[in-house]
Amino acid sequence: MQTKELWFALDRESSNMGMKEKLKLQLWRCVDGLFFKTSLKMFSGWRVFLLRLFGAQIGKGCYIAPKATIYIPWNIKIGNYTSIDDYVYIKPRTSITIGDYVSISTFVHIIPGGHDLRTRNLKSSLSPILIKDGVFIGADSYIGGGVTIGQMAVIGARSLVMKDIPENTIAFGFPCIVRSERLPQEEYNKYRYNYRDEK
Repeated sequence: MQTKELWFALDRESSNMGMKEKLKLQLWRCVDGLFFKTSLKMFSGWRVFLLRLFGAQIGKGCYIAPKATIYIPWNIKIGNYTSIDDYVYIKPRTSITIGDYVSISTFVHIIPGGHDLRTRNLKSSLSPILIKDGVFIGADSYIGGGVTIGQMAVIGARSLVMKDIPENTIAFGFPCIVRSERLPQEEYNKYRYNYRDEK
């Protein structure tokens, strides 16, 4: 029995959450259930206020649907005029950055955490996610840890995104692969967010 306990021992170092943060998370889950998810669809400003209250960095003009779930608000940064639809699930155990004018469709999962399958106790692994400006993510897609989606890229519905997607591309599939250019390069260059290159 002792051998089994040692084999499956919790990897506390990689769990990355102390008691103070766990209590904060429980408080947020109460606020989420009582005040966030019960709010009317039109009251996005109220939901943005609650997320900011718990440390989320959110720009102006954003819409966040009442049935969206942002599991750990203090690890997320969202730009301006971004839309997050109902039943989107975002679990930022490490940082998630979402740019301006991003549209995230219903049932999308954005999860930067995973497990190292080659460790005996499935040690946690965390890799930040970066979604740049003007990205569209189709319904029921999954965005995994360590992924960067380039600006103005389109991710088709029900895609599994586990690798970086270049800017100005259309990509979809399971796994997600680039299928074509989104806009002709000459047109794209007129609208490209050059000032965002430092992201």
